Formats: sequence, structure tokens, C-alpha cells
Amino acid sequence: MQRHSQTKTPTRNWWKWGFIALVAVILVTFVTMGVKALSPANVPATAKTPTTETTNINVTLNKNQVNALADYYVNKSLKNEPLKYRFQVSDHAMLTGSTKVLGANVNFVLLFKPTVLSSGDVQLKAQKLSIGSLPVPVSFVMSYIAKNYPLPKWVAMNVKEQTMTLHLTAIGNGKKLSYAAKKIDMTGAGKFVFQARIPKN
Repeated sequence: MQRHSQTKTPTRNWWKWGFIALVAVILVTFVTMGVKALSPANVPATAKTPTTETTNINVTLNKNQVNALADYYVNKSLKNEPLKYRFQVSDHAMLTGSTKVLGANVNFVLLFKPTVLSSGDVQLKAQKLSIGSLPVPVSFVMSYIAKNYPLPKWVAMNVKEQTMTLHLTAIGNGKKLSYAAKKIDMTGAGKFVFQARIPKN
């Protein structure tokens, strides 16, 4: 009787191949994520715009508070200086000090009308000069002030137009606290709205 030899077909280990496939998928996933993480980000054009460099806070002051603030900055600029002056607000904005007329020191009061400029700065237009009974023109006193008084760097005097501009936005030079005027109301106790600009750094 002839025997027929049976050839056994090797059985495949499906668990083994399934495990290998799973490991391969995990490796491919991690490699893909790593490549994307190390690639330069595709930032939209709008997102590349630098953020605002300051934090802005609106501050409302009355006349007494404005005068205290003015005294602080004027006294700071007058440190170790022989000439003294004051800038105050009442019914008008006033610059008081002394000037030499015919060799004598004479006190003066120069009255200004303030105007808020679109830049946030304040322009003061000379309206009246009180210097006793002497007939001295406003331009003469303003010229004397511009040449002899130690004005802060952010104050610009225009003798010809009889104006003085307070560049409040330039006080901190972009690195320190600065201001921008929003509203000036001289009636009553006064209402002065300023925007305090605080640098982030």
C-alpha cells in the first residue's frame, strides 16, 4: 500500500505581523510629527505685524492735578538752574517768571489758550502779556524765554507765531512713560483727559 506524504503548509503568525505593522505605523507617525515640528512655521502676513509697544490708559485730571504734574516736570528741568518759572492753569494756561527790561528784573505773566493737536500734543497760543504798566510785546518776552530759560526738550517755542507746543508724546522718548492729550476743558475745576502710554518693556 503506497503512502501519500502530506506537505504541511506553514501557518502564518498573524499576531507577529500585526505587531510589526503597528510599530511601523507608530514610527512613521512620530517621524512625520518631528519633521513638521522642526520645519519653519508658515506665519500669515497679518500675524507678522508687531504688537503695540505700549499699554494705553486714559487718565482724567482736574486743574490742581495738572498743576502738580506741571510743577514736577518744570522743577525737574530747573534743577541747579538760577532762573525759575512756573507753568499753571486757571482760566488760562499761564507761564510766570521774570525777565530783564532796561536792566531791571521784571515779573511777567504770559497767558495762553491751549489746543489739543491731532498728534496728542498741546499747542499754547499766546493771548495776553501782563508785565506791569510797561508796553512790552509778547514776542519780546517769548524770545527772552526761548533764549534764557531752560525749557524741557519736549517743549518747542515759536516766537514768530507766538506759540509754545508741548510735545507730550515725546516725553519718554518711546522708552518711558509718556502722554497724549485727548481733551482740555478749562471751565470750573477743569477736565483734562490724557492718555498715559506705558511701555511694555
